[in-house]
Amino acid sequence: MNDTMNESKYEISNSCACRYCESCSIGTESLMCDECQQDTRETSWCDGDCFEYKRDWFEEDVQRWLIAHNEPERVTIAGKHIGWQRLHGFKTINADHRDIFNAITFSGDWTLKIECDGDQFKIVRYSHDEPTGATFWLAPAKSEDESE
Repeated sequence: MNDTMNESKYEISNSCACRYCESCSIGTESLMCDECQQDTRETSWCDGDCFEYKRDWFEEDVQRWLIAHNEPERVTIAGKHIGWQRLHGFKTINADHRDIFNAITFSGDWTLKIECDGDQFKIVRYSHDEPTGATFWLAPAKSEDESE
């Protein structure tokens, strides 16, 4: 494994996080404006940017993590405390940021807390059925040649 990645932590939610600072006339996600320290308000509109730029971060982090792990063709996503039954399991999928994102999200409301560095890629998903979080880890999948 190469150490080509700094630690990264952030959240992605499919619920709008857009806020607006009246004093500065700028958009933000913070409850308090970073520029003037005034309270911000929720917006009545969303252009999707509060989701899209974080998905870009996810794509970049997955790419760096894959490079740090010698660019495997497939990855295994292992999870615990999944769903209302708090199940455990794993799934091996193509090593592609879209496939990984689709494997850990669903068509309901969710928030992902992402933590990754050169060694570990951890995702905690919060949803109605997972109020305390379902935890997922990525690991390079062994090729058929390696598993024999």
